[in-house]
Amino acid sequence: MDKQTLATIILEGARVISGIMKTYTPREPSVYTLPELPDSPPPLDSEPDLTEAPEPEPPLVEHITTDDTIRYQRREIAKELILLEGHLQQGCKINGRACDCCEKHPIKIEGLAQETAGMTPEPIFSDLAAWVEEISPLTTESASASGQFDDQYPSLAIKAREFRKAIMTPDIVKEVVDEKEIPSGGEDPGPQVSP
Repeated sequence: MDKQTLATIILEGARVISGIMKTYTPREPSVYTLPELPDSPPPLDSEPDLTEAPEPEPPLVEHITTDDTIRYQRREIAKELILLEGHLQQGCKINGRACDCCEKHPIKIEGLAQETAGMTPEPIFSDLAAWVEEISPLTTESASASGQFDDQYPSLAIKAREFRKAIMTPDIVKEVVDEKEIPSGGEDPGPQVSP
């Protein structure tokens, strides 16, 4: 663009702005006035009793302790180990065909064990995490289909059982039994039907 064209554009722009400014009327600024405040605060009807502090409100949520969490983790790990043990006993197959059943349990066990290892100095959890990480490649659907590890699955099932028994302390077993509310006769009556 040459200088002449640029000068013409600027001149026309100035004329447009000048025309707008001639017709523009500014608004009156709005004024906000504060309400009148009294010179002194209003008198209190009675003096507050500052000798006794009010009782604090009870917490809305009861916090879970580390011991509660570890007990919960033990139970969850034990459930996964029971399932893994059963699948390993069956060679990670259903009706002789490879399945992904064995594949998922080591992953969950590893995560739970690693999480628990950070809460307690008990070596069982880090040992378990290392073991399931080691066996994970043997528990895939393709590993089961290959038949290459069929002779190892029974010994892995035994190892899973040993870990389960070490993880499932008597208090965990008692919690499972207490939840089912078995009658004093000692036998689980199974599902109850209301008359």
